[in-house]
Amino acid sequence: MDILWLNLTGMRKTKLTGLENWTINWQDCCRLLLLSVLLLVVSVQTAADSSVQFSDDDLLRLQRGEVLLEQVHESKPGGAVRASALFYTNAETLWDIIGYCKYAFVYVRGLKLCEVIEPGLTHTVRHHRLRNSWYSPTLDFTFEASRRDLDYGEFHLVDGDFKIMEGQWEFVSLPDSGGIIGIHELRIQPKIPAPKSLLRYNLKKNLPAMLACMRGLARASGDNRRIAKDLNRCPGEIPAELK
Repeated sequence: MDILWLNLTGMRKTKLTGLENWTINWQDCCRLLLLSVLLLVVSVQTAADSSVQFSDDDLLRLQRGEVLLEQVHESKPGGAVRASALFYTNAETLWDIIGYCKYAFVYVRGLKLCEVIEPGLTHTVRHHRLRNSWYSPTLDFTFEASRRDLDYGEFHLVDGDFKIMEGQWEFVSLPDSGGIIGIHELRIQPKIPAPKSLLRYNLKKNLPAMLACMRGLARASGDNRRIAKDLNRCPGEIPAELK
């Protein structure tokens, strides 16, 4: 859905006794009404299909390519953040990006090892090793991921250097082939003591780049300029075959 087509050049400007006034023709009124209706439809559908609520302003920011962030599970241990982005593609394409190690090395910061222990399309067990920098500890862990359907999947820790590592992916389709909103939620707590504020800071720093990178890899940014911009945010090196 393209909600940015509103053409304001059809507005006629007139002056009344030294004061400026805008006169909008009938066609512009219809366009403004359609814009409001489309935003309302998106809000209603999103509310019905997802536990996450998006305001009209949120939807416009998503249309501009922003990644929205929200702190969640504040009363629970560890740090948790929800990130949302608009993708101009379908859920199948995004599950392919999520599910293959060749992509994970590109969009997951500091990923050094990606091993598939139990392969599968709807259920898998994987082993990851992370190290973001020379001064940060290596994090080695195994997690289980399952996909309920094309719109929802979740994952949780099996073993490793985390006390808590869990989250989910949710995809909400917009009407009129307007793409899908990808919602990624992640909660972590390593075994090494770390303040909740630091965990949240790292999540807020890394998740937007991760989602933008995934969007670029999926060629789902909207146009070539935005694809290039998203790919520039990838934390890992992009192999020639994925460019």
